[in-house]
Amino acid sequence: VGFERFRASQFGIRHFCTLALNPKEANNPRLSQQVIELLPRYLPKEGVVAVGEVGYDDITPAEDLLFEQQVAIAAKFKLPVLVHTPHRDKHRGTVRSMDVLRDLGVAPARVVIDHSTEETTQEVLERGYWAGHTVYPQTKLTAERFVNLWLDHGVERHGEVAHDHVAD
Repeated sequence: VGFERFRASQFGIRHFCTLALNPKEANNPRLSQQVIELLPRYLPKEGVVAVGEVGYDDITPAEDLLFEQQVAIAAKFKLPVLVHTPHRDKHRGTVRSMDVLRDLGVAPARVVIDHSTEETTQEVLERGYWAGHTVYPQTKLTAERFVNLWLDHGVERHGEVAHDHVAD
């Protein structure tokens, strides 16, 4: 919110960011509480556009608590939410995230569910959330898999597009 904005501006880039406690750090009580206490100080800064990534890594009670606390903070600051979905047990973590958001009364249109894949994108879109896709050829979604998702679902949240796949 300071130096990185300045550094980006030196190259003609308008810098925006999201801020939150990374879900894998939620299981460290000392660190997580320090971040939760500091977060409200930084959210009003210029260029902060959402609270995130919040969500799950191991889907623990501590992650539940920190997810809910950060969603409440986002609501207080009238910011959208960027949700991290776990690398392991992705479907269960994604469904749990959407259920928690629903139970907290968060409008799906104010949420991006990131790291969406073939096993989660359809349900994310059906529930009215924005589906985010992270392309990393070795560890996450390959470019070919992403293109197939794009062809299947289009670019709208409620896209009903089906095409031949690029790669199977």
